[in-house]
Amino acid sequence: MAAESHTPQISADHRTAFIPVLKSDLVPTLAEQGFAGGQSGDFHTLCAFLGAYFHHDFYDELTELKDVYAWFSPAGPRPTRRPPEEPEAAYRQLCGTLESVMARANFAEFPRAEIERLGGDHPLLDVKTRTPLDAYETIRIFYRGRRADTVMQPNALGFKSKKTIATEVYDDILVFVRFKQPDGTPRRALPLARRRALPGDAEPGSVMIKLFRNITRLELPTLLPEVKVVMSRKDALMLGGPALLGGVPLMLNIIPALSVVLVVLGAYLGFSGEVTQDKLMKAVGALSVLVGAGAFMFRQYSNYSFRKLKYQKRVSDNVYFKNVNNNAGVFETLINAAEEQETKEVILAYHSLLTAGPAASAAELDHRIEAWLKSAFSVEVDFEVSDALSKLEGLGLLAQKEGKIAVVPLGDALTRLDTLWDQLYDFTQGRRASAA
Repeated sequence: MAAESHTPQISADHRTAFIPVLKSDLVPTLAEQGFAGGQSGDFHTLCAFLGAYFHHDFYDELTELKDVYAWFSPAGPRPTRRPPEEPEAAYRQLCGTLESVMARANFAEFPRAEIERLGGDHPLLDVKTRTPLDAYETIRIFYRGRRADTVMQPNALGFKSKKTIATEVYDDILVFVRFKQPDGTPRRALPLARRRALPGDAEPGSVMIKLFRNITRLELPTLLPEVKVVMSRKDALMLGGPALLGGVPLMLNIIPALSVVLVVLGAYLGFSGEVTQDKLMKAVGALSVLVGAGAFMFRQYSNYSFRKLKYQKRVSDNVYFKNVNNNAGVFETLINAAEEQETKEVILAYHSLLTAGPAASAAELDHRIEAWLKSAFSVEVDFEVSDALSKLEGLGLLAQKEGKIAVVPLGDALTRLDTLWDQLYDFTQGRRASAA
């Protein structure tokens, strides 16, 4: 009977709001459609303007994330220029800002119930894993980009077999972990043994963040902190079977051998009897039995340790080559992803309304953009049309035409963006007010 798998169930709808197309591919493709004369160059300028604007728009969030996270970094110096905020309030601020950025970068979160079920058999790496979730205060997993795929399952010898497994593949996975601090005692006041109990000598109450790429749902358990490779039923049979068959005869000989050795030892110490040549020969034979038993047990333990080390290396290698960034460095990657996603959403909505004409409703525009992405790049996306329209309205690029959703002409859009950018860094108004 196969071991029960605790990986989450595969969803029928694999579409997400994530647009898995590089902006450097998207913009030139759009510029080739629906423009005449020099409009293509103006469209490129518009896209560059939008990218610069959203880059500036995210600056405050990036700074806030870095500043707050400095108090929760697993290792390294703490800030000294300002007093620490109340820990729980600072932690809520960190989570709130991170969740906002994750949403704008089109990440979704796994439910807590699914995370608790992770573990068990890992058919892709032919291992069984276990994670001590109780050692952590919080474990959260976010994902972005999801598609159906099949993977080859290795056979018992590690070679690829013809058996395939249906699974999901995620473009990006973020793991957010907060270590426990049960009594609130500062780390430096804790005994050395308790300080070393946390992975990487991390501070109690600190937060670890890791970002991975191209992860299958089967691999999710291996991304959890302190994942342990445990012996599967197959391994138990392969190692325990020979040990049981070879161990029974040894055990039957060990007890008589021990009695002979004890008798000879007692004679040498003068407790009972005398040492004869016959007893010495029996003692030597008994010792050889004990040495053989010890060698057999050591060999079985070495086989188990080697197999466990081999499986642990498989897990470590798999995670190592798919890790993108860690801790504070993750924020740079997330902010960059959020900037690009928001820019692409606005560009797609503006281009569609400008070149294909006004849309009668948001649903019509949504269907139009999703169909174009599938036709041009063979990707299925659940486009966030309401978010895109909201951004267009905030930028002053949205308009109404005969009761339909429309956008301002390209030249007017560039003028409005230029004015908007100048207002971001307009210091002359404040100087005039001071002079007056």
